[in-house]
Amino acid sequence: MDAIEFYGKEKISKILLKLAPPVMLAQLIQALYNIIDSLFIGRFSDNGLTALSIVYPLQLLMIALAVGTGVGINTVIAAKLGEGRQKEANEYAGVGTPLAVVLWFIFALICWAIMPTYARMSTESEPVVQDVITYGRIVCVFSFGLFLESIWTKVLQANGDMKTPMIAQIVGAVTNILLDPLLIFGMFGLPRMGIAGAAIATVAGQIVAALIVMKKGYRPSPAKEVYPLYIARIFRLGTPSILMQSAYTFYILGLNLILAGFCDQAVTALGLYYKWQTFFFIPLNAMQTCIVPIISFNYAARNIDRCKKTLMTAIGFGLAMMVVGTLCFVSIPGPMLRVFTADPLVIEIGCIGFRFVGISFLPLVTSLTFPVFFQAVGYSLKSTALTVIRTVVLFVPLGYVFSRFGLTWFWMTFPVTEIITSIAGIVFYRQFLEADYVKHRRPELPVSGAAPALQPSKPGVIITIARQHGSSGKQIGKLVAQRLGIPFYYKEMIALAAHESGLDAEFISDIHKNSPDVLRDLYLSTGAVRHAIRAQEKIIRRIADNGSCVIVGRAAGYVLRDQDNVVRVFIHAPKNYRIRRVMEIYGDTPKEARQNILRSDKARGAYYRHISGKRWGDGKNYQLVLDSSVGIDKTVETIVNYISEK
Repeated sequence: MDAIEFYGKEKISKILLKLAPPVMLAQLIQALYNIIDSLFIGRFSDNGLTALSIVYPLQLLMIALAVGTGVGINTVIAAKLGEGRQKEANEYAGVGTPLAVVLWFIFALICWAIMPTYARMSTESEPVVQDVITYGRIVCVFSFGLFLESIWTKVLQANGDMKTPMIAQIVGAVTNILLDPLLIFGMFGLPRMGIAGAAIATVAGQIVAALIVMKKGYRPSPAKEVYPLYIARIFRLGTPSILMQSAYTFYILGLNLILAGFCDQAVTALGLYYKWQTFFFIPLNAMQTCIVPIISFNYAARNIDRCKKTLMTAIGFGLAMMVVGTLCFVSIPGPMLRVFTADPLVIEIGCIGFRFVGISFLPLVTSLTFPVFFQAVGYSLKSTALTVIRTVVLFVPLGYVFSRFGLTWFWMTFPVTEIITSIAGIVFYRQFLEADYVKHRRPELPVSGAAPALQPSKPGVIITIARQHGSSGKQIGKLVAQRLGIPFYYKEMIALAAHESGLDAEFISDIHKNSPDVLRDLYLSTGAVRHAIRAQEKIIRRIADNGSCVIVGRAAGYVLRDQDNVVRVFIHAPKNYRIRRVMEIYGDTPKEARQNILRSDKARGAYYRHISGKRWGDGKNYQLVLDSSVGIDKTVETIVNYISEK
């Protein structure tokens, strides 16, 4: 079943039930890493349990750095493979291994140095401080397995191998589970290592998982000269993920510091909430992961009703699942806490906290689902804003304010944060529904349902034209095509791509227009936009295979970089000339013309860089770089003469 049939027509609940179980299994395995240490350490030492809660934010930060970098590598490799550029994909994968080693070394060095200060900042109990230093230094300094496994896993996933990473995670989790009691309690003649044993078991599991994915995920290192460009692109794509995941680190750290002002047992209670949370959030997180491709495809296909239905289905499923979590946290907090600890004060504080937190689970469904929805439709700024509102603007400031009224009031932070974030999500969603693309269809653009055909042609030269906004590049391309008697493709190319892919012609046409001023690379990496980019590139190659023609825009020169019969032209002009042209053609005021020229050129440059990794307008990437202010006819004549001579 192809993407059009599966994502565009299959029953939504059926798609989710097909996609969700493997994701849930993978997340369950990841959750075990967080649970097992706490389960055995809680039996060994209450101080150790507090230490785990204190170190947890650092572990999240480490995961954010490793996984976020892996996301950047995964995204660029997937794009290169989609364009048929296996060699470049392997080079990016080859950069990943030394990059992971460098990131691990820097992170390990910093953590080793700051761990004593961090521990004493988080608690006044000297036994807890020593446990934090012991556990924290081991899991951070020996985290190379986590960094390497994260990179190699993303390389495999970009190549379509989901099975090997899952096996690695399972074996790594089992290794952790088996070693924990052996090393913590000193069973079968092994030394009784306590919290250090828990740390060793954790890093051993990570190293085993890394070894399993290494065989298929490792790629040889490419030439050193490509490293600056490749690393820059990896971090352009991975940094938003790193920052968003890091936001969770800092809000948990902030809440820990607030609770440390009351007592260590309050910090422990919060840490135990996060341990239990992972189990109850697994179905919700899996559902959010699975709705992304459905929403992305249907948004790009302009099937907005199906996008809305997918969102409502996910929220409905989420609410049904989180009701179970609410009932457990509200009705049986004591037994849940006793799974990990027998400390009466932790249980007393935790029972109060769990009931407040349990109430927050229902609004939490929407506060976490809306950012995923906006990410899927390419509204990266709205998605980021909701995450920042929740983790930075609300959690810690509200936690501090409520804590001024006492420890019990502190727990009100959770329901209030989720309610406010949900309200913000609803406001953003209403704005989304009012967008022109969602409400209206532009009649002048070809309709996706049409069946356009390639224009008759014969073998010969392919002329690709890239141009600055207002330089008359499109008009020049059309005149060149007329002079040479060959087909011209601009909107025609968009219609062909829309028909071929099942996506909406306006969505494909407006990729540049919709590109935000910030987070452009993140926008261009979203599923909906990647669908459109792949559709365009496929049609550009088909057009070129059909015969001689002129193609304007869409980085066509780079897409056809492997063909010898391509003449790549870049048309520019002085700013004042372009301002006059834009005012004349579009009726802009001088101010509007300047703004539109700047915005359009930035968007075109970002698109070209995203596709090629090269700088838009760099003369090295073109055979002809022409200033159209000398006159449109003269520019056309120059191109035609060049073609005739060649």
